[in-house]
Amino acid sequence: MPFYCFKCPACGARQEVFREVKDYKKQLKCKCNEVMERDLRAEHGFVSEQHSPGNWPMVSDMAGVAPSQVGELRQTLKTKGLNTEVRADGSVVWRSQGERKAYCEAVGLYDRNAGYSDPQRRNG
Repeated sequence: MPFYCFKCPACGARQEVFREVKDYKKQLKCKCNEVMERDLRAEHGFVSEQHSPGNWPMVSDMAGVAPSQVGELRQTLKTKGLNTEVRADGSVVWRSQGERKAYCEAVGLYDRNAGYSDPQRRNG
């Protein structure tokens, strides 16, 4: 079941709600009694950082881990000589395309249609 993000136009409060897809148009009321609006930017992870080609740092939830695994990931990265920032919520922060490539290859992630500077699939 997907989650939907809402923001109140009156007071700016934010809320995430898990809903069935069939209920995605269902309205949500804020504590201030205003009808909240869907916040598509927040749903796609564009709340604080800009995510477009060439804009660094880049924050990724999908390449991260669960909060309970943060310590283990940090230790693994340190062992492999990588200095990638891992936030307490499990998301990772890349400062450059090279750092992204090194991180992804170290943890077994790759871009299916990768170019030279993208993470490559490693056999073995």
